[in-house]
Amino acid sequence: MGRELWKKYWVRQLALLVGYVACYAALRSVSHAGWSTPAPLRIVCLLFLPYRYWPVLAGADVIGQSYIAIVCGPQFGISWTLISLIPNIIFGMPIAWWCRSKLNLFPGKQLINFRVLLLCIILTSVAWAGYAMLLLSVLYENGHPYKITAVMLPLAFISKYITIVVMLPWMLMARAEYLSQEPWQQRLRNAAKEMLAADTLALLLSAALFVYWLHLHSADDARKLSYLAVFLPIAWLTLKPGWRAAALGGTPAILCVVSLLQAKTYEVNLESEAFVAFVVTCLFTLGARITAQSLKEEQDRLEVEQALQLARQNFQLSETRIRKTAQALQVAGTSLQLTQHQLLDRIHDVLPESEVQRYYRQAASMQDHVNRLVDSMYPSAWRQRGLSAALHETIADALREAAISYRCRITGSLDDLTPGIHAAIYRLACESVMHINGQLVCSSIRLGIRSGTTEKGHWVALRVEGKLDESHINDAIYDTTERDMIGSRLGAYGLGLVALHNHARLFSGELRSKVTNNGLRLTYMLVDAINRPMEQFRGPQPWNA
Repeated sequence: MGRELWKKYWVRQLALLVGYVACYAALRSVSHAGWSTPAPLRIVCLLFLPYRYWPVLAGADVIGQSYIAIVCGPQFGISWTLISLIPNIIFGMPIAWWCRSKLNLFPGKQLINFRVLLLCIILTSVAWAGYAMLLLSVLYENGHPYKITAVMLPLAFISKYITIVVMLPWMLMARAEYLSQEPWQQRLRNAAKEMLAADTLALLLSAALFVYWLHLHSADDARKLSYLAVFLPIAWLTLKPGWRAAALGGTPAILCVVSLLQAKTYEVNLESEAFVAFVVTCLFTLGARITAQSLKEEQDRLEVEQALQLARQNFQLSETRIRKTAQALQVAGTSLQLTQHQLLDRIHDVLPESEVQRYYRQAASMQDHVNRLVDSMYPSAWRQRGLSAALHETIADALREAAISYRCRITGSLDDLTPGIHAAIYRLACESVMHINGQLVCSSIRLGIRSGTTEKGHWVALRVEGKLDESHINDAIYDTTERDMIGSRLGAYGLGLVALHNHARLFSGELRSKVTNNGLRLTYMLVDAINRPMEQFRGPQPWNA
């Protein structure tokens, strides 16, 4: 019943009317010449409510202003009474419409153009200050025209501008939390964490107490410095999380300064409030720039992470294709060998024995070549007994044919790692063996792997070291032909250090190369990339624009 009633247009208009009048009455009770509290209410309604509700806002503003007009009308004159019944909010409507429709104040649902927002605040403050001066120009007090001084116009502008700057960020943050998709418990927890941070409370409380004491016990010149001192910790906070900190720290700082101002000395108030408005504007601008840079860095980081995840997926997909190709090639080779043997058995009585044996040897040689090709693509030891067998047996067989000593040592379990990191370990090991043999005529290769687990996931350290033993240098130089075949037997492409380093970075790793006294050592540190959905970049919140 309640939802059906709320869907009716007139019900929402009536609720807006009643809510606006109630908020206006509450804010008007704490407003004075230097602190215009209804101004933030007006600009928030103009910025966030649809245009179809603007006539209701004008009517609600008339109702809110009518009480003061009726009570003070006999004292200030009929002209002041009639002009004061003009809704103040209508002077800000053209400005708000221009900023929203023409200047793209809201580029997205949760994004606000900060420069346009600042321009809108300044123009509406000027418009409402002009309306206030119009009221003063027709005001009669005890039958005499009210005396207008030069300080009243800038004071009227500053009073409206500073209240908007103080209260609008909080309304923006409240709107952002309303539009957020996170659970309410998480939002409250994050808000309390930011607002009750130890550094925030310590800086703000200490600064407020110091400024209050300094203002009460020092001369006028020192009091002016006290206004500056209260904003120094806020500037430090702004550098940390952006202009949310400026809103968090600026509000109590401005309230502290305003509470210390004297009610009758307009010149002093104008100077102090102008300084406060300038400092807060600079802090918000600085905070918006810092937050925008942080947002850009976070977006770049997520884009890089997404690119890495996509590259890892493509790498694993290519490994899957290579494995299936190797399996298909092995099946085709076995079928071809069976066909050849059947054919040779049929023509065995026709051809001479020597020629038949030659054909058998050719068939066996071709089958051996196919098996080597299959092992170079995806070793049978890896398929049958896992990565450890491939590292111990496949690489050892290839190096044994080249008369190179080989030893492999694995510390820790490799079973918990993902298939992608398994493929990366094997390919990097093969590429490293080929790279070391290309740079050094080594006589022995040592491969070591160590794995472990941290809070963030699994890590793997891979070390491949080639050494040259002077006692075997003649054999090493003599077997150069077999050494040239190591790469093809291991399925290596002959990557350089730059390509190897990029391959390691694909798994958030690093590569270090070191030339030892009698050899070359390559060390990799890899991080296992756990399969998870790609992080989606969330659009900036309104206070981050």
